[in-house]
Amino acid sequence: MAVWDELKVVLGRLRDEQPDALMQYPTPEADEGEQPPFTIRLAPWAAATAEELHQQFGDDIELTVGALPYPPGRQPPRPPAPGPLPDVLDPDEIAAELDGPAVVGSGHTLRHGLLLRNRTGGELQIATNGQVTATVVDPHTGEVVGGFAGFQHLPLVIFRVAPGQTGRVPLLIGTASFTPRLGYVIPPGDWGIQATLTLGPHPRDSPRRRTPVLPLTITA
Repeated sequence: MAVWDELKVVLGRLRDEQPDALMQYPTPEADEGEQPPFTIRLAPWAAATAEELHQQFGDDIELTVGALPYPPGRQPPRPPAPGPLPDVLDPDEIAAELDGPAVVGSGHTLRHGLLLRNRTGGELQIATNGQVTATVVDPHTGEVVGGFAGFQHLPLVIFRVAPGQTGRVPLLIGTASFTPRLGYVIPPGDWGIQATLTLGPHPRDSPRRRTPVLPLTITA
């Protein structure tokens, strides 16, 4: 049996039994031009599923679990060189806090809220795609260790906060590990999160500022 004939059966079963595990995969119903290696991206918590696929299909598939390649030891793609980090928000102008405690299971995603208090004399505008996406940081060193690994729609949605008022912006918190030493998920414990805000209606031209490090609890 050709690899694709076998793989499409497995993918169809996974799609029925573990739909949340599959983030990117070739459509089982599309038979034309399917040749290995096949690209499959799984949720950060689905390492056990990745191992089963790897054992069955080996180098005929290219697996990613969360943000990192599978199996462990495969060299991750070199990230682009980071530019200078945006400055942290001035709390005398914009105060940021979470809309309640942020608690999420290791390897899973939390949809939460960021409260922004506008202490300036003008309207605050935050350009988003409908939400802002947090990165997870080591609260002791500030190192970025993880976050959301997946695809997002990119509409332009502006959140506005009048002077002296507090507004809520949807906040997406993922717990995929970005560093191989932690494995595929950020382990349980007390961590921090930061989000970068685009302060203006034009994403390419508006200034960007980071929130302070806010608390995140990751559970088993």
